[in-house]
Amino acid sequence: MKQNSMPTQQTAPTITYTVDCLEPGRHVYHVTLDLAGLTPGAHRLDMAVWTPGSYEVVDYARHVFDMQAFDGHAEALALRKIAKSTWEFDAPTTSASIRYSVYAFELGTSTSHLDDSHAYWNGANLFFCVDQRPDLPVEIHVRAPAGWYASTGLTPDSDDPWHFHADNFDILLDSPVEVGTHRRYTFMVDQKVHTVAIWGSGNQDDEKLVADTRTIVETQAAMFGGLPYEHYTFIFHLAARGTGGLEHLNSTTCGFDRQAFRPWKRYRRALYLIAHEFFHLWNVKRIHPDMLGPFDYSQEVYTHLLWAMEGFTDYYALLSLRRSGLYTVKDYLEEVAEALKAYERQPGRYVMSLARSSFDTWLGEYRRGPDAPNRRISYYLKGSLVGIALDLEIRRRTQGQRSLDDVLCRLFERYGHHGQGFPESVYQETAEEVAGGSLAEFFGRYIEGVDELRLDEWLADAGLAVDRVTKNEELHQQDPEDEPPNPDEPPTSDPPLAWLGVETRDEESRLLVRVAYDPGPAAGQLYPEDELVALDDVRLLDGKGLEDRLRINYAPGDVVEIALFRRGQLLRRRVTLGDAPPNDYKIRRVKDPTPAQRALYAGWMGEDWPTPKQDG
Repeated sequence: MKQNSMPTQQTAPTITYTVDCLEPGRHVYHVTLDLAGLTPGAHRLDMAVWTPGSYEVVDYARHVFDMQAFDGHAEALALRKIAKSTWEFDAPTTSASIRYSVYAFELGTSTSHLDDSHAYWNGANLFFCVDQRPDLPVEIHVRAPAGWYASTGLTPDSDDPWHFHADNFDILLDSPVEVGTHRRYTFMVDQKVHTVAIWGSGNQDDEKLVADTRTIVETQAAMFGGLPYEHYTFIFHLAARGTGGLEHLNSTTCGFDRQAFRPWKRYRRALYLIAHEFFHLWNVKRIHPDMLGPFDYSQEVYTHLLWAMEGFTDYYALLSLRRSGLYTVKDYLEEVAEALKAYERQPGRYVMSLARSSFDTWLGEYRRGPDAPNRRISYYLKGSLVGIALDLEIRRRTQGQRSLDDVLCRLFERYGHHGQGFPESVYQETAEEVAGGSLAEFFGRYIEGVDELRLDEWLADAGLAVDRVTKNEELHQQDPEDEPPNPDEPPTSDPPLAWLGVETRDEESRLLVRVAYDPGPAAGQLYPEDELVALDDVRLLDGKGLEDRLRINYAPGDVVEIALFRRGQLLRRRVTLGDAPPNDYKIRRVKDPTPAQRALYAGWMGEDWPTPKQDG
């Protein structure tokens, strides 16, 4: 809500919220907004329709009910709802009290949740902007069951653990709160206290999780030369399924599957989520185009730069884990290979540019439809790969003297450090300044345009090669005495597998088409939501069964008959199977790197090119 049409107040009103979560089993927050110092007359209350960092209009006012207004003498006032998220009232005196309830039973990073185990809220879900004055400070009081306590990025009162302060409405909405009996740990970095609040349990090791979180903080702080806050709070939710992460100015919430911490390949993805959200401390929360803060919470906010805000954050999340030592080079390159594999399976990369994907995020990034892979590309996915390419391009041009790090650091020093956004054009200009020359072709082809991003050419500058092969385990019988393949040797590829051209999902003993790739063998024959029941008159039970039968019994070029239900009608469709895309991507070091390749590799990966093993 931007300041605009309400009458200018002669004196700024004081704003105090009380959040009551004393009956958590009902999943309802009872909120009181007390206003003092009002100018008698009309006043306005606006609730946000979206949360920064989650670019989706969700209309939080839909959860508000039983809203009432009273004057300073406890006399009822008329409330008028004038828009989906806006109310007005007339105050005859200088004070008023607004009481309302908010249903909260959606566990997520941008939502709010209340039950007998904890209370968690995002400010956008609970609080109103008063008279379109987001500049006004706010006091917050919390009422909670005995034995509960609070963890938040809000500034606490020194004398009352249930009293908090926000300098303005932006900070109020940017400071989620976790209340309950969660486990709390603290550590110090750069003489700043960091709190880790863990709700729920699983197969995690709390001590290791906290120690690794500290390592992430130390590594990323080193890139920017310090930490731009007085204290920071990590809120970790461990539940039946992961809910992702959401960044804030001096806190973050990460939702993990409770079994996400073992084995190592699952845990490294958990570390990636923490590293991604913490890197947003700089990239998005402080380094951002001018339309991404201060915010207009009443409508969509458009930018063409989410590929840099989110995609580059993805890139640096993984790279900072490599720099920290939490990832080996092998771990890092495996993650890059998986991202490249996912990117090259998306026909939408030829349809939608990164800039357009960023601008159109409000049209489906968070609710991707069944045709999304065919006509969209994720600014997270492609943006992270463009980050690699741009970083290596700058390193190559400057003989390793500068990198993408310098672009972000300059943007932070010139804008973010001063609390300012920048015009969108500044991003390319700063990158060109660091690279020492024009990047118009790079930006034109891979960001504004839809040219294929062949990452191979940039990885080759660092002495790395990409292998895209097909692996069919049915063709091989591993001898226990066989030596493992040399990771630096090009792998052999099996013949292409048969491909139906769909992705499926199992749902209540039914096998449903989730995506029909276009182009693809089944394009125009099989539709999203078709229920696949038989392949050549033999029943299909699940997605794995379909995959196994295609791999074992069929070859590209074979014609199959699919029996399916579509809107309850039994149909049969014949499909000519195609060549499946490669199912195994590897990035390996080349055999005889040049000195330039070795140097670029060492500067990028943070360790020297490995010395060849000596025979004997």
